[in-house]
Amino acid sequence: MSATAQQWVGRHWAETVTGDTRSKIESLLADATRGGLARRREVNLASEPGADLPVAYTALRLGERGPVLAVGRDLRSMAAIQQRFLETQQAVELSYWRARHNEVRHRLLYQVATDAVLTVDARDQCVLALNASALGLLQADGGAAPGQAIATQFDARSRPSVAALLARALAGNEPVEALARLAGSHTSVDLVASRPPGAAGGSLVLLHLRRAEPPLDDQLAVGSALARHVDGTAEGIVITDSQGRVREANLAFVQMAQATDVATLIGQPLQTWLPDSALAVLHRVCAEGLAPHQRVALRRPDASHLPLDMAGALLADVGGGDVGFTLRPCFTDSLAADARAAALAQAIAALADELGKVALPELLQQVQALAGRHLVLSALDRHTGDPTAAAQLLGISPEQLAELRRETGPDTPQHPR
Repeated sequence: MSATAQQWVGRHWAETVTGDTRSKIESLLADATRGGLARRREVNLASEPGADLPVAYTALRLGERGPVLAVGRDLRSMAAIQQRFLETQQAVELSYWRARHNEVRHRLLYQVATDAVLTVDARDQCVLALNASALGLLQADGGAAPGQAIATQFDARSRPSVAALLARALAGNEPVEALARLAGSHTSVDLVASRPPGAAGGSLVLLHLRRAEPPLDDQLAVGSALARHVDGTAEGIVITDSQGRVREANLAFVQMAQATDVATLIGQPLQTWLPDSALAVLHRVCAEGLAPHQRVALRRPDASHLPLDMAGALLADVGGGDVGFTLRPCFTDSLAADARAAALAQAIAALADELGKVALPELLQQVQALAGRHLVLSALDRHTGDPTAAAQLLGISPEQLAELRRETGPDTPQHPR
């Protein structure tokens, strides 16, 4: 800084500061000339490129006609503190918006995974199609199937509001909402009705049903529960725009696609992983509002193919025609499953040859061991090797499943020698 200061000698004081603060030097000199003392002003001294020095100057005139004495205070430490404060404030705001984005993201993905969705003919007031969640919700309270009257699914006092909801959805272009009670129960549901974008001029209405839950005070706990459900499920959940570009996805789909994280998937066309089926399912959802489960093959970067059951539905309350897809793992190795079934039949046939040589109780024990091993492996196949989910399918605890695997072994069943 000393070399630069030596170059200031003989130059106008205003030339030693940056252009945007030169007017402050002129004001300092004017104040000192008129009143003898100038109030403090902050300027930037010109130095090496990118290294301007912030200084707070006060000017004092020495005598009536004497020179002006300027005293400056180095503000670099204060500027560093202010910069640190701004960076901290920005980091806090960024963390807040990230948390807010994650909350919205998890709510959307949870909606895709759990919403009951029906396609209804608003003129005939009958159900045309429904997804698995709707089937489970309505079966628990009386049943539902394509072709049934939609009114039969609701309590008599709720039927007029449901009919009015469908009429309003058919007459407008925006989603409409209502509250209703299912038939034969005390279950209340929130209804959101909208028209599929590809159903212009028709009578199709998409109806979303969600159980009406009481409001909870602890929103943080609610968000954590949604995050655990969305990120803990083995079912892939993907949200795309109307063109099929990925907007959001859960951890299970990231693993299915063999990606590093969700960010690498955002903006990519779903057709990248489902070249033979993504567009067809997307077009059906846009035209009808709902696409039931169908078998697809997900293509991975390592050239392998993962068989999945895929379903899709339009989102109820998101503008722009966004679509939610669920991708449920099916049998991971059907050839191996077929081979095990054949080996089981051969093993039982071999045991039949032991009749007369081995007592029946001992033969039954061997048959039970073979069948148990086969069922355990089949359950693990259905849940892509997830022991906890396989144990739930078998109706036993994970510890019991582990014990069965130790007793029977994981290999293809072989008949006893």
